[in-house]
Amino acid sequence: MADSSPMATPTIPAPEPELDGPAPRRRYAFWLTMLAVVALVGSWVYVLFIYDPGLMIDELPDRTFPEAAEQVCAAAIAEYSELPLANESDSADARADTLDTSNEIFSRMVAELRPLADDAAAVYTAEDEQRYATGIADWVDDWGTYLDDRVDYAERLRTDDDARFLETAKGSDTKGITRAINSFAQVNKMMSCVTPGDVS
Repeated sequence: MADSSPMATPTIPAPEPELDGPAPRRRYAFWLTMLAVVALVGSWVYVLFIYDPGLMIDELPDRTFPEAAEQVCAAAIAEYSELPLANESDSADARADTLDTSNEIFSRMVAELRPLADDAAAVYTAEDEQRYATGIADWVDDWGTYLDDRVDYAERLRTDDDARFLETAKGSDTKGITRAINSFAQVNKMMSCVTPGDVS
């Protein structure tokens, strides 16, 4: 006899309700990214418009001397640039001749820089500012020392074809005086006042 009892209907689990919006992990990553972007933009705004690093080492707070010195040096460099390069001369004598001419130009330049350095002493009269006037005077003196090295080199070339340029050291035995000259000139935006590269 056939079983007439009803068959059991299988239970199908109800689908889980969908969550509105992004998953919690996705929301966390989104806000973390936004926070990083805001921090980055804020740091650039601070650096570009708010932060004041103050003066660099050797940087002068007054632009009177740098602007006047740049004009003097630019005129000297314009005259110097008309000369052939000393390090491309055919002979030691020819190189010495070119150096003699360029040294005369730079000698006049240094002579014009000295009264400008004296004028700087009248600008920096406060006790805590006198170091700036001293730095300017030292820089002009360094140029004079470097010029003496060039004159000595030209003289040695007259008797020794293999003579080498000997640069006075400053600060240590391994740092030449041109390093100090060029650093001061670059920091104070006197790019015409850096040393030429014709004796390297």
